[in-house]
Amino acid sequence: MPKQLVVFDFDWSFVDQDTDRWVFEVLSTELRRLLQRRKSAGTGMQCTPDVVNETMEDLWKAGYKQDDVLSALRQLPLHPAMKRAVTSLKQRSDETTFLCLSNSNTVYIGTILEHHGLTDLFSEIVTNPAHWDASHPDHLHIGRRLPSTSPPHGCAVGCLANMCKGDELDAYLSSHGGKESFDKIVYVGDGGNDFCPLLRMRHGDIGYVRKGFELDERVKEEGKKEGLKVDVKLWEQAWQIDEYFAEL
Repeated sequence: MPKQLVVFDFDWSFVDQDTDRWVFEVLSTELRRLLQRRKSAGTGMQCTPDVVNETMEDLWKAGYKQDDVLSALRQLPLHPAMKRAVTSLKQRSDETTFLCLSNSNTVYIGTILEHHGLTDLFSEIVTNPAHWDASHPDHLHIGRRLPSTSPPHGCAVGCLANMCKGDELDAYLSSHGGKESFDKIVYVGDGGNDFCPLLRMRHGDIGYVRKGFELDERVKEEGKKEGLKVDVKLWEQAWQIDEYFAEL
């Protein structure tokens, strides 16, 4: 079996929700609305860690506890077919490596994976840092993968300020022998910031693009102009990823 790297975005790709929004939707409609207002006051792009961190502080000040946040995360939907897709592929292929490349955060992703018994799935999780406050253990702090004090990444494709997913994919590949060390790279994504890593991939690699989401639109509108080389395969539901993975 060929040596392959399977890269997953997390929100709306691995799980069927947006983790940044989910906690507030479960716990407080008022704070979910506040998150939306803060998001709308920014660039119009998806929630940045800064906005989520600010609203998470409001959640703590409102009296919500660490257990409330963790309980909400454990309720977030992971489709059984997606779980079947990744576990089946991992079991039958020792030559497949899974990488998570997400704009969520370490606490959200770690809690969800642990709840579903998938803590050993990904060889590495590249995402924003998060931690519970040492003095106030019910207060979750969420930071940036690329701190605001660091030089900007300079991505011209439209990645968010806290992370260029294309740079992150290149860095991972560079530290694991380069692209040539994998016979195939596949990427499962949905968001506009998943377009950049697709551009770093080769002919023969595969982009599993969620139909009707922002990545789908960017591929249609910008793919040819930007020199997209990967084979694009559309999906709408998790069972289709299970079908696709059976072919890998």
